[in-house]
Amino acid sequence: MPSPLVYFRQGQGEPLILLHGFASSARFWTTTIAALHDGWDVIALDWPGFGAASGQAPCSSLPQFAHHFLALLEHLRLQRCHVMGFSMSGFVVQYLLAHHAARLHSAVLYGSGPQLDSHRRFEPVGTTLARLRRDGVDSTVDQVLPKWLAQGINSPAFAACRRAAQGMTPEAGIAAVQAMADADFRGQLAQVRTPVLIVQGELDHTHPPASALALWQELPRASLAVLPGCGHAAHLEQPAWFHGMVRSFLTSR
Repeated sequence: MPSPLVYFRQGQGEPLILLHGFASSARFWTTTIAALHDGWDVIALDWPGFGAASGQAPCSSLPQFAHHFLALLEHLRLQRCHVMGFSMSGFVVQYLLAHHAARLHSAVLYGSGPQLDSHRRFEPVGTTLARLRRDGVDSTVDQVLPKWLAQGINSPAFAACRRAAQGMTPEAGIAAVQAMADADFRGQLAQVRTPVLIVQGELDHTHPPASALALWQELPRASLAVLPGCGHAAHLEQPAWFHGMVRSFLTSR
């Protein structure tokens, strides 16, 4: 039986669905909703096992994440939408581009790459999984989130990231990381004609700019923007730059 849909919605206009990453929830998008709801119908989804959907059994594969997304479209009676996927949800969006592009007006791939490269990531995926199993969610979150920000734990954005992480269950965190660990979209996106914006922080240690460049090279209709002085959570560190860029991209569509 499908998991109940948990989402937050504000604004009017063409629908824009926001998909959060690992150690996060729909609360991650509070500033983005505030910045964009005057022009778009902004919908922020909680994946099963995260945030307000913490009581639900998690998705364990990219097709399951995509199915949950498509179920949201059906529930909202939306034929097409714009979508923004952050970090792990960038893989979900790439899956949608490869298999369900007709449902997307455009896509923003934020803090993403064509694969999860342990050689470029701030730590190997196995280390994150081992910590999550051994030490639990709170310890893992406190280790991971500072790596998302250029100023680490001293960043003014750290508290917002920490609040957004509340609700992730160990099972959901493990399932999500495992689902994304083997993702590899190299060579799978050459036929995609959906307009795509790739946004990356210059100091991102999860998917460094080299990963964003590799993703840009895979997509024939993609634009790439690297925000200086930002880490993984660029929309919290440089909100005016980030939201201005996304607004310009969506408006041009």
